Amino acid sequence: MNTPPMFFSPPCERGCLKLLPAGFRKAAFVTAVLLALAGCSKTDDAWQDAVRTDTPDAYEAFLERNPASKYATQARTRRDALIDERDWTVARRENSAASYAKYLEVHPDGVWSGLAAQRRDQVAAEVPAPVAAPPVAPAAATVASTVVAAPKAATLRTPNLYLQLGAFSSASAAKRSWGSLQRSFVELAELAPIIDDTPLRGSSLYRLRVAVASQEEVDRICAALVRGGAECIKSKSR
Repeated sequence: MNTPPMFFSPPCERGCLKLLPAGFRKAAFVTAVLLALAGCSKTDDAWQDAVRTDTPDAYEAFLERNPASKYATQARTRRDALIDERDWTVARRENSAASYAKYLEVHPDGVWSGLAAQRRDQVAAEVPAPVAAPPVAPAAATVASTVVAAPKAATLRTPNLYLQLGAFSSASAAKRSWGSLQRSFVELAELAPIIDDTPLRGSSLYRLRVAVASQEEVDRICAALVRGGAECIKSKSR
């Protein structure tokens, strides 16, 4: 006796899979699982790429492509922390009441908000009051002219502090490393590299360094580099 062919009436929804032969049902299930795993793998790879880059733009790009990812909360937290750190660095570099006020406007509850408010008030208090013009002497009066030596301008001395970020066999290798480091760490965004080939302990390696204005900056930048897996050696001379 011939078995009549089986037909499905469209649309085929959940019940369709049950009507398929066992072999087809298994194949369809395996295919669905593989597609799901492939999607998870791509998301994990994208997250690892963002972590390796560790910049606000990298995390923002990850969130745009994977808004519902299990890593979304971590991405937002790290992105916001890096932006907070970047804006604080800018405020400290300018070191003005306006720059601290701008930081507080963007980050009222930021990591550095308390210190920003304190420094804003300190800098504002340090602004000297305008000096009143001396009274004009009467025309008939004879005033002895006295030559007063102008006070010497205060010399601003920048601490001779450096961070060594690596030693390389060629200047081009040092330059490539600098480009990668500057893209990966916002703390280096405004710094300029110093690449010299002065022999170090009898070698001819090209050292990659940056000059830093204060010990506080040295500690902060070096801590960020170490957290990110980069090399950092502190020194007080070139």
